[in-house]
Amino acid sequence: MSGFFFEHLVNSLPMEIAVFDEKMKIVWVNKRVIERFKIKNPQQLSGKKCFELFFGKKQICDGCPLSNGLEELSPKTFIIEETEFKRYFKISIAPLHEKGREDKKLYVEIIQDITDQKMVEEEIRKLSDFNSAIIKNAPVAIFTIDKTGKFMSVNPALASISGLGEEAEKKLLKFNWLQNQYTINCGLADYIKRGLQGEPFELQDFPFTNYKGDKGQYIHFRGVPIRDKEGNVECLLCIIEETTEKVMAKIQSIQDAKMSVIGRLMTAVAHELNNPLAVISANSELACELFEEIKDRNHSKEMRDIYNCLDAIQREAFRCKKIIKDMLDLTKKDGFEFKEIDLFSCIKEVIASYDFYRLNVDLIFEVEESLPPVVGDLNALKQCFSNLLQNAIDAVETREKGIIKIKMYRGNAHVIVEIEDNGIGIHESILDRIFEPFFSTKNEGRRIGLGLTLCYEFLKRMGARIDVKSILGKGTVFTLTFPVSNKTLEQ
Repeated sequence: MSGFFFEHLVNSLPMEIAVFDEKMKIVWVNKRVIERFKIKNPQQLSGKKCFELFFGKKQICDGCPLSNGLEELSPKTFIIEETEFKRYFKISIAPLHEKGREDKKLYVEIIQDITDQKMVEEEIRKLSDFNSAIIKNAPVAIFTIDKTGKFMSVNPALASISGLGEEAEKKLLKFNWLQNQYTINCGLADYIKRGLQGEPFELQDFPFTNYKGDKGQYIHFRGVPIRDKEGNVECLLCIIEETTEKVMAKIQSIQDAKMSVIGRLMTAVAHELNNPLAVISANSELACELFEEIKDRNHSKEMRDIYNCLDAIQREAFRCKKIIKDMLDLTKKDGFEFKEIDLFSCIKEVIASYDFYRLNVDLIFEVEESLPPVVGDLNALKQCFSNLLQNAIDAVETREKGIIKIKMYRGNAHVIVEIEDNGIGIHESILDRIFEPFFSTKNEGRRIGLGLTLCYEFLKRMGARIDVKSILGKGTVFTLTFPVSNKTLEQ
């Protein structure tokens, strides 16, 4: 009964089983082998070795543990690839211990065709590699956060957004984003917590603060909870696309439209005021000249008061005329003389007009060698640099020791000038208004608020750009970006 049961068992197994002796000659096979090779007479197996029967080979298979001998064979499992027919077999070999026949060494061999399994594994591997390649080469940051807020996986695109460079993955894995103070302060931590609770979210043009506390970066953030079979949230899939350039372009477009409307309004007002102010200025000047002739003959207090009033009228009338001239300069389309300009010589000439020692200001000047020329109007550029330097001087006047740093360097097809001060800084709530006409952060009466407006308009006409970053109480940096002359690019 036990022999029948054993034979029935091995014959019903979905695998090929053979028994062979110490010379690797087959002594017994199960029903599955007989059916596969259509063996009608057991004599057909006489003298056949396993590799001859199963694989039609004349020598032992590569990787077979029997190649090292049978003396100390322990149970082994290995894979054989049949390259000719592109099939894979899993083979297990073990000593067969038969009671009462210790003198005769037998070995059992189990062969399973795992080709379909291998093909599925290969497809899964290819799919996994394909998905990994997509995530790795995606132009957007893709990463996962576990339920505690720690990074589980990151892709290379996150390196540039995070500001960590090539070490982003090493530094971020296991880092707890929810506990980062900047993440909390900018409000992102609240959204991540909600995402980990199962609520997907999407943030358009979100003002992002990186791990160093740097602002001025905008992102499009999608958070998608990943759930297990039971519907429980396992982690949060995060997709981030940097939108800083798009946001800045939008802000620039709004600023341009605003400046255009204000410019047209100023032109109309300036023209309306110009003629009556010219009359007031001319008559006040004439009246002052007349009083100049008679004041020596009449020293009464009333005459001096009248003269002082006329002098004030004349002074303020000329001030109004200068304001109107500046307003008209903003909208003047012609008059620019475009030519190649050496920025270093231009700004050096402007610096020479200030006595920084008397002003108690340290000037630091860093210039990269062999800077290419730019194209623009020399006088307009001098006015821009003069306005920016004067602003920096005004900003540091309350400091015990003011510092102004001017840095000039090349960036691809541009020359970049940075003018930095350690002054009082500008509050971020008004930073986007500083280029508006008549807007000033200085005390009333000191400036009319057209200096930065002129810089903005002049640079825009020359194809250049001006940007500003400021931290209240620490200082301000104005960055001017000039396109390099086409002649230089062609060389």
